Order: sequence, then structure tokens, then C-alpha cells
Amino acid sequence: ILNPTHPATALLTHPTLLIQRHLEPLTLLAGFEQANNYTILSPTGAPLGHLSERAHGLRSALARQAFRTHRGFTAHVFDTAGSEVLRVQRPFAWINSRLRVLDPQMRLIGEVQQEWAPLRRRYNLFTLQPQEGTHTMAQFARIDAPFLSWDFRLQSDSGAPLASVNRNFSGFAREIFTETGVYALRMDAAAMEEATATEGQHILPAAGPGLTLDQRAVALATAVSIDFDYFSRHSGAGGGFM
Repeated sequence: ILNPTHPATALLTHPTLLIQRHLEPLTLLAGFEQANNYTILSPTGAPLGHLSERAHGLRSALARQAFRTHRGFTAHVFDTAGSEVLRVQRPFAWINSRLRVLDPQMRLIGEVQQEWAPLRRRYNLFTLQPQEGTHTMAQFARIDAPFLSWDFRLQSDSGAPLASVNRNFSGFAREIFTETGVYALRMDAAAMEEATATEGQHILPAAGPGLTLDQRAVALATAVSIDFDYFSRHSGAGGGFM
């Protein structure tokens, strides 16, 4: 769906994106469920764009308080010029979440689906594969992380790493008093190997030539889904107050 001339290309071709969540004081003090807002940064902290949930006044605010992390929402990804480059839609779900990725013309790119499992954190990632007369979803990656994990590796069906989402903190005091979560999305082999070497771990060689633009868009949406499912103050998944 996405090609090298698409407006989202400049954002998605970065090997590493930092995704920073912002919470308002009312959320911190009273547990008020606010609309989702994230800043997308380069590893050096330079702004690359932002993601903002569309709010619809009082009715939308009441729905956020009633349904918390079960609620559906639509959010828009903007570049630094303020132009919309991607859109994500999350339908209401009691158990397994699902986040769809679209371009501004509402063309479906792919989706990430949560898979419930005892003591595991699992996701399946898909991109749309247009075929003659029909469209099908093809799975390109899977996440199978331990319970309470902060490290989410996107792996191929053979187990080779494709990308990773890691929840990194800017500092203990800052995290406690503002709860601004930072997620590092690494989408190429060099960035992943550098991070893994720092952590003293070993991973298999990366699979294939790297992620396509469509797959990168789904990986970006996966970072948002992980935050909402497991690290929201109201997620109930053991990470909301960390």
C-alpha cells in the first residue's frame, strides 16, 4: 500500500523511533482516562511527528471513563509539518485488542491482533496483501513475550528477529511524577544488534532484507497497542504504575 513517495515514508524509514506518551496532571492525580497523545522522536530527541487520538467532546470523554482500555478509538499520525500521514483505528474489545493501520485515504495497510495466553504477552502482526479480485491478510511477525515483560521482539515464523519494542524509562523520578513512558521501536538489524549488545543478550541473525513500509507502519501501531494494553494506568496488566 505504501510506496517510497508516500508522505509516511520519511517517518517510517528511520531505523529507530522513540515513542513518548504524555499524560495530563488530571490523569496522574485523579485517574482520569485521557485521549492518547504520543510524540515520535529520533534517538537524539529530534521531533519526527506525533500521534493524537481524535476526541469528540463530552460523549467521548464519558466513554473513555466508562470503558477505559476496552474502548475503541481513532488516532492520527502527523509529521512535523502537521500533515496526517497515517491513521490507526481500535475497535471496542473486552479481551483481545485489535489495532488497524490505514493511510489518510482510509486504505487498510495492516493490523496487529492481541492473542490472550496465560502468563504470556502475545501479538500477531499482519499486512494487507491485495490479490486479483480480493484482499487477504498475511501474517509477517509474531510477539511472544513473558508475563510482565518490557521487551517485545517481533519475530518471523522461523523465530528470526525482525524488530523490537522496548519500554525504556527516562529516569526514576521523572517516571514516578509524570509517568511519561518512552518506547524504543527498532526496525533494522544494526539498531537491534546495538541494543542487544548493550543488554548483553544474543539474538539470531535478522531475517530477510528488512521490513517493508507497510510492515513498519504496523510495527509503529504495535508500540501504541502494547502501551495501551499493558502500561496504561488502567490496563490491569501489572504495568500501569511502573
